[in-house]
Amino acid sequence: MDLAIDTTAPRSDAAIAPLDHLDVTVFREPDLSAADVTVDESGHLALPLVGGIVAAGKSTDTLSAEIAGKLREYVRNPQVAVTMKQAASRRVTVTGSVIQPGVYPIEGRLTLLQAVALAKGPSQVASMKQAFIFRTRNGQRSAARFDLDAIAKGKANDPEVISGDTVSIGSSGFKTAWRDILNAVSSFSIWRVLP
Repeated sequence: MDLAIDTTAPRSDAAIAPLDHLDVTVFREPDLSAADVTVDESGHLALPLVGGIVAAGKSTDTLSAEIAGKLREYVRNPQVAVTMKQAASRRVTVTGSVIQPGVYPIEGRLTLLQAVALAKGPSQVASMKQAFIFRTRNGQRSAARFDLDAIAKGKANDPEVISGDTVSIGSSGFKTAWRDILNAVSSFSIWRVLP
């Protein structure tokens, strides 16, 4: 699978995730509506007349339009509204040159700088110009590169991170080499000529 590298923020409209609870309302068609329907672990949703439909990785607006399109052969001009009733647990993975790599819960909106802060910040060997967000959407993996210094100084936008993303901070070759030299030097005993 090819990995597309971009320097713009990945789209953040992939709101629906497995185990989310949704309300699907078809205007004036209560028999076709579904209250508190759960997206299964594979990301699918089952609805009357529509059958199975992929919901995960789509915004509620996109899913509403797809359901309306499938209902057109049964209902004239269907008006469909999909709303998020309860979101499943959201998580982001932060790896690379950070102090405390790990998987962190997302509560509300989360930006790249906030995700790095969850991991206790960049490590001493981090390359601030090599912050990546990796995202899989509709089976396609994409990545975007950002400059943390530029974001922190307000010279670039702080992109949103969504559930399922992986944030990875690269390391500076120079900083890594300098750290290795300091570690090597500190591992030797200091000898002093006594009078």
